[in-house]
Amino acid sequence: MNISLDPLIAERVPGIKAAAVLYEQIEIGPAPQMLKGRLRLFQESLYFDYADGGIDEQPFVKEWARIMEQLSLAFSGQKTPMELMLGDISRERFIESVNSAHDTILFFSLKYSLPIMAYDAAEIDEPISITIGEKESVLSFSGPDGVFGDFTGHINTRPVTPGTKKMRQLIFLPP
Repeated sequence: MNISLDPLIAERVPGIKAAAVLYEQIEIGPAPQMLKGRLRLFQESLYFDYADGGIDEQPFVKEWARIMEQLSLAFSGQKTPMELMLGDISRERFIESVNSAHDTILFFSLKYSLPIMAYDAAEIDEPISITIGEKESVLSFSGPDGVFGDFTGHINTRPVTPGTKKMRQLIFLPP
C-alpha cells in the first residue's frame, strides 16, 4: 500500500495517526439480522446516554472538534461528523442498515469514537495522498485520478457497494 500523510497535517496536529486496511476477496451484501439488531441496540443505548444532550461536552467530541479546527480554520464552530451522528441518535433518528460493510464500519466508528471511512479499493489507483482539504473537507483523500473522499464524509466518489470485492478502510487515531 502506498499512502502518504501530508507533513503539514502532522505539524498542525502532532501525534495524529492514520491507518489503512485493505480487504481483498470480500463479499458485501445485506447485513445479517444479528448485525442489524446489534447496531440498532447500540444506537438505542447511545440514545439513552445522550437524550438529554451533552454530546458536545464529551471528551472524544471535544478532541475531534479541536483536531478539525487545527486542520482547517474554515471548520471552526461546525459540528464534527461524530457530533452529527450522535445528535441524530439523541433525537431517535437512528441510522438504518445499508449493507454488511457499512453497518460494521458504523458500529465500530460509534463504539470507538473514531472516524472510519471505506472505499472501493479496485476503483482507486495508488499512490494515495492524505492532505489538508479546502473549506469543509478538512482532510482530502486523493489518488492520481483526483480526490475520492474526505474526512467529513461529504465526498465519496468510490463508495463500497455490493459489487465491491476489494475495500480500503482509512482510520484516524487522535494523538
